[in-house]
Amino acid sequence: MIRGIIFDLGWTLMWYDGDWKEVNPRAAKTLAEFLNAYGITVGDDFPAAFQAAREARWKRADETGIEQPIEDALRDTLAQFGYTASPDGLLPRAVRVFFAEHEPRWHAYPDALATLQELTRRGLRVGLFSNADDDGLVQNCVARLGFAPYLNPALSSAMPHRLRKPDPRAFRLIADAWQLPPSEIVMVGDSPQYDILGAHRAGMRAIWIDRNEEFWWQKIPDNRASDPALRADATVKTLAEILQIIFDF
Repeated sequence: MIRGIIFDLGWTLMWYDGDWKEVNPRAAKTLAEFLNAYGITVGDDFPAAFQAAREARWKRADETGIEQPIEDALRDTLAQFGYTASPDGLLPRAVRVFFAEHEPRWHAYPDALATLQELTRRGLRVGLFSNADDDGLVQNCVARLGFAPYLNPALSSAMPHRLRKPDPRAFRLIADAWQLPPSEIVMVGDSPQYDILGAHRAGMRAIWIDRNEEFWWQKIPDNRASDPALRADATVKTLAEILQIIFDF
């Protein structure tokens, strides 16, 4: 019997309405202006350098399974401009300035809130684990979109543990908090290689939400096509369908 459900966040409960290739440079330019105002002078090449630093950190995160927070990417970038130290508390504020361009572009899927409410009403434990390089972005979106009252706990890989899906320890953080065995928990997410694989490694069931959005992380890699661990126990097109199948496990 399923007694707990863990959700992914981006492209599972919420979607992004912008073009990253347009928004990222604009956000980085705003960040550069913020830094310049505090005496940290960066040039016109700052947006490209910052993006490259983030991408290098993302690659390292996937290779090691340990999250690489965006603050570290910002430190890497500032070091390229000769700054190895910054005023106390400035980097977290700088990160918020950067994400101020992104946060409003995240929107809840139409059935997300109602699904969380109904699952809670039915007495299931509901939580969240998101791979992200900034926990502030995750928590701000969870609160703004009305998810916070129904997600306990709401965790991200950018918290101090730095565990990333598909590391089974990330999933067990929630199982331990709920004091439930993994066999009584199901993970709902859009990524076979992070959500589905990680849930199965942790001994949980997994539901794949497939909206045909065709992002790279939503596909099973060709070299893992025959791996049953990446195959979901059920596939849905909408979150509302979860209500119809959850008690069939």
